[in-house]
Amino acid sequence: MTGLFRRRTGRIWVLASIVLAVLLLVPLPTLLLSSQQGEPVLLLPMLFDQSFTVEYIHSVNKTPVQEHFILAPGNDLLLTSTTFKALGVGTPFLPEEGKLENRSGVYVLSGINRHFKQINMAFMPLTRHALVYRGKRYDFKDYFPPGSLIALQAKPCSLAKIIALNIWKEVKLDRSQL
Repeated sequence: MTGLFRRRTGRIWVLASIVLAVLLLVPLPTLLLSSQQGEPVLLLPMLFDQSFTVEYIHSVNKTPVQEHFILAPGNDLLLTSTTFKALGVGTPFLPEEGKLENRSGVYVLSGINRHFKQINMAFMPLTRHALVYRGKRYDFKDYFPPGSLIALQAKPCSLAKIIALNIWKEVKLDRSQL
């Protein structure tokens, strides 16, 4: 009985090891927020939900804006709609830009179909840039110094790579505090 138990346990361990290896090595759709020099700062595996929002304060109107995206084939970022609270300079107004509705004082521009390979942004604290994914807010001020040039893109990354990059970031932070 002991030999049979050991063989079954051994097979279970082998099977579990294979499953773990596959989970660690299979590329997952990942949202990558980095400095434009290419150093990744935030990696969000988007396995369960492939939509996210970029929030900021409009530079002219000084009102909040939310740009809603989904991951599209080819690692594109697809802008699907924008929500904002004031019309004026820098806000959409042409019919070909989508369907604009006023929903109780909030303007929603839907039907947008703009593809981006990468979104480049300049971060300043007064803009209050943030990325929102699955209800969690990632404030850019927690990741970048003022004046940073930021790149947002989708790339396939394995769980092993995501873990390694996060460990490397922690090691770099620990060294900088010495």
